[in-house]
Amino acid sequence: MENYNHDSDLKKVNEREEENDEDEIPPIQYQDIDLSISDAAYCKEKNVDLIWDLLKWEAQREAVREPLLISFLYANILNHDTLESALAFHLANRLSSPAMISTQIMSLIQEALANDVDFSRAVRADLMAVRDRDPACSSLPSVFLYFKGFHALTIHRVAHYLWQQKRHVLAHFLQSRISTEFQ
Repeated sequence: MENYNHDSDLKKVNEREEENDEDEIPPIQYQDIDLSISDAAYCKEKNVDLIWDLLKWEAQREAVREPLLISFLYANILNHDTLESALAFHLANRLSSPAMISTQIMSLIQEALANDVDFSRAVRADLMAVRDRDPACSSLPSVFLYFKGFHALTIHRVAHYLWQQKRHVLAHFLQSRISTEFQ
């Protein structure tokens, strides 16, 4: 039986790295991996939104299980026609402050969602990723309503949109609210 030699393996790895050209591109890069939600799951033009449908269905189920949360679930999810509307409403209420009321923040979120072509699809991908990968998460409404990492990422996307629009002070304001609210 041959003895394992860590130094020998490390030397082989280093030799292989030296042989490769430093400018060589790996066969697959992060940006080549499709992390998006397919058109079969979400297509605004075809009025298909399976993620929103599932989120609403699960929220209705939770409302039946927990009658004390019915008003909360209706206000934040079930009374809205789209995921974007519900998300803007919920996050604006989480981030409102004396400096900026919830309706102003909601308008900013809606503006970013309407004008950034990838934002809506990214939100759906984020929701599904958290639901699928976090063992503490049992439903989409849980991610949507309670997971502050999802909230912070979504508002960061809004701030990024504002930054790209050269609205730097407003982007900084949202970043400050994220830090305060979701720490």
